[in-house]
Amino acid sequence: MKNNLLEIGKIVRTHGIKGAVKIISYLDGVNFSIFKNIFIGEKFVPAQITKCQPLNNDAYSIVVDIIPNVETAEKFKNKSVFVNREDYAELKEKVYLSDLINKPVLNEKGVEIGTMIDFDDYGASIILTIRCGAVDYQVPFVDEIIEYNADLDAFLINQQKFEDVRV
Repeated sequence: MKNNLLEIGKIVRTHGIKGAVKIISYLDGVNFSIFKNIFIGEKFVPAQITKCQPLNNDAYSIVVDIIPNVETAEKFKNKSVFVNREDYAELKEKVYLSDLINKPVLNEKGVEIGTMIDFDDYGASIILTIRCGAVDYQVPFVDEIIEYNADLDAFLINQQKFEDVRV
């Protein structure tokens, strides 16, 4: 089942005093209120959303059956939220960055220089983490530097620009 799980957001804080949590959605164009069954954290704790209220931007206030009060809600701060993609037709055919973790990164000559191991979405930009041997580098996900090629099932990188901007 883990292969079918899609990370859809992150619990960022409590919301109110009754145990609701604020979640930031990672999905563009998908209304969070469609989700009922979720999994929380690295242990994929199953839960059901009993109430969902949009806040602003990509934020939602949700009430979850396994979080009865604000004290319990505190324990779930900074935990990722997942859904089983098979449960939602809206998610079945789309490709998300989380699907591309562990994909190879190739330079202009087609030589593998690393692997995309993680990403962070800061709203204004997405930062990819590329592992090259024993060293991890971060690079902005912009077409001038790196792009995903579905035919090759790999990221293609402009090596010179990568070396100029990597952190």
